[in-house]
Amino acid sequence: MARLLQLVAACMLMIGVANAQTLAWCGGQQGISTLTESTIPASLGVEAAIPLCVLRSADNTVRTYGVEVRKVFDEVADSFPTFATPYDEINFPPEADTRWEDGTGDSPTSNWEREQDGGEANPLAAADEFNQKFYFKPSVGSECVYTVCFEGFYAGDNSTTAEKSCHKIEVKNTVAYFDGADMATESVSTSLTPQNGFFAAAWVYPACDASADGNMTILSFESDRGEGEGPDEFGRTDSGLKVRNSINYQPSTGTFFYYDCYMGEAMSKPEYCCDKWHYVGLSITEEGKGQLFVDGIGPKLMSERERDIIKYSVVDFETQSRPDTTGNSGKLRIGRNFRGYMDDLGIWDESKTPGDFNTFHHTRDFSNTGYAEFWDMTVNPLAGLQSENFKKTATPAVTPCVLGMEHSVGPVDGACVTEIYGWNFADGINPKCSFGGVETKAAMVSSNPMDGSSARTIDTIKCETPGHVSPRFVDVTASNNGFNFTDLAKTGKTVKHLFLESSLYLTGEGNGGAEADSVCNDLPTKAVSFGAWVCPKCGPPVPPPPPSPPPPQILGEGNDA
Repeated sequence: MARLLQLVAACMLMIGVANAQTLAWCGGQQGISTLTESTIPASLGVEAAIPLCVLRSADNTVRTYGVEVRKVFDEVADSFPTFATPYDEINFPPEADTRWEDGTGDSPTSNWEREQDGGEANPLAAADEFNQKFYFKPSVGSECVYTVCFEGFYAGDNSTTAEKSCHKIEVKNTVAYFDGADMATESVSTSLTPQNGFFAAAWVYPACDASADGNMTILSFESDRGEGEGPDEFGRTDSGLKVRNSINYQPSTGTFFYYDCYMGEAMSKPEYCCDKWHYVGLSITEEGKGQLFVDGIGPKLMSERERDIIKYSVVDFETQSRPDTTGNSGKLRIGRNFRGYMDDLGIWDESKTPGDFNTFHHTRDFSNTGYAEFWDMTVNPLAGLQSENFKKTATPAVTPCVLGMEHSVGPVDGACVTEIYGWNFADGINPKCSFGGVETKAAMVSSNPMDGSSARTIDTIKCETPGHVSPRFVDVTASNNGFNFTDLAKTGKTVKHLFLESSLYLTGEGNGGAEADSVCNDLPTKAVSFGAWVCPKCGPPVPPPPPSPPPPQILGEGNDA
């Protein structure tokens, strides 16, 4: 009996100790306040970290149960009201792009690593810290905005931290800004082999507020040979050709053109708008055959439902001019007199085919393309530019993510114009929406100012629903270039549109009507206003149903036949 009482007392003591276990976030002790919301910036291929630190009271049972930090998937808009639509629903990045790390810098053997102590001889301190870090390295297709939440958990008594630790991860692209007076100079010429030919390409956004009087140089291989030097013993000077190879834009005519001092210029069609993103490329073979590419290599429909052709240019020319690869005289100068933005500028030590240009046009990751030099403006920015020259915005190569829409319900016939809200929309020449795999053209409504004059908000495009053969829910995605559409598996957020019959006829008999499950869940504000056009049919009311017949009589013994 005494032994039983001892066991009961021990159990009660253990329960009391366990119930006394308390968890709290470390607050700012780890360099970030886990009790308040925070915004974590991230970029493609660059790892971002969220420190998560939990304080706990001394408890020997921690050695048995451990403390965890775990993901929270339920909606927490009430606890964090500034996570407004469309950020009030949690969406974690894809598992393949994330990892965990404990406070020592080691990767845990599992997602949730239990804190270890020094054994019986080294019990836990009264305010022992449990450290974890959540890492996210965005990949192609996961350049979205994420709302992530965590909580501390103690398995000994199933207690959790009083508040959740919630954060926004904003994945942004970096571009270089030129104001007309800026210019970058790179010494890439010496790494090229003239007899191989070469290839250069970049995303460019010429600004409409640039001066229409002069040409804007995107990139120019130049030679400084002989400049400032006197004549040799025979009275000769050798300055070479100043402009060896260059890509330029003429704002008054909307023309891209190639120029060098040997052969002159080769002009594209005059039809390329300013304040739009364009992808331009230049290829020169070892035999001197050149091609200037703008926005494509051949005719392509904007949409299978329409006959509009995407504007493109392939300009053929011949030249014997090559970049100056001697000593320090050869330079690549970028952005002379250019006003606008550039991104993904690359130089290759070999010529490229039209098919290669088309591949690069739709490529986001250039890591395995064999370039001689590449400037993504994030990991490898252009030399000579200041920090204020680098802005956050998307190019058409970035895959956008859809976060919500204006009209979640529309007629099955289509032709419903609706705004689509998202992240990393870019103003290119072929933006699109997709409703259940049916593509339609899109138009930019608003995007974030590229000059950084205001805080980042959601982007908006406008599309017309294509309609469907029957009522149903469809996934809504978007593309900046008509090629790479939102990857729902990577964004962790799905936006649906419901196609419904545009009219409904009721006979007045029974409980006629229609039901569309989950419509309210798709409405952005979670509030509903309902209205309808109705046409009551005039005429006599529906007659009442006939009376039920009496039950049949059953003949039994003693009844007359």
